Amino acid sequence: MKTIKSLLTLGLVSVCIACQGQAKQENVAKKEAQILSKMDTTKQMNLLDEQAKILGSVFGNLETEEENPFTGITNYLELIEKMEGPEADKQYLLDQYKLYDLSTDPKKKEEFKIMFNKRLKEAMDKGMVEQP
Repeated sequence: MKTIKSLLTLGLVSVCIACQGQAKQENVAKKEAQILSKMDTTKQMNLLDEQAKILGSVFGNLETEEENPFTGITNYLELIEKMEGPEADKQYLLDQYKLYDLSTDPKKKEEFKIMFNKRLKEAMDKGMVEQP
């Protein structure tokens, strides 16, 4: 009889410990979900703009014989405008930048999905035409 009581008590204690561990995991999961939801509503840093700022600060002060395209650069759009090259290339880079910028703003997810699907369809169509 003592053995049965001991086993039942031990089983009950182990169930209680397991429930506490599960409750802690649920609390951690809830906290992680709250953090992700907070992160999801704020626009993320645009890394292309940050990269352009860094390049502008590093290469902007170099003295060269020709005009330095990095002088006074504060974002990626300015870098595209100062770039030399065909207008079609500039437009392509501008479209890529706009698509990337949409991806950093969670409030514009639907607009991003539409534009991404459009670009994907265009690329697939172009790929089908170019195949021999």
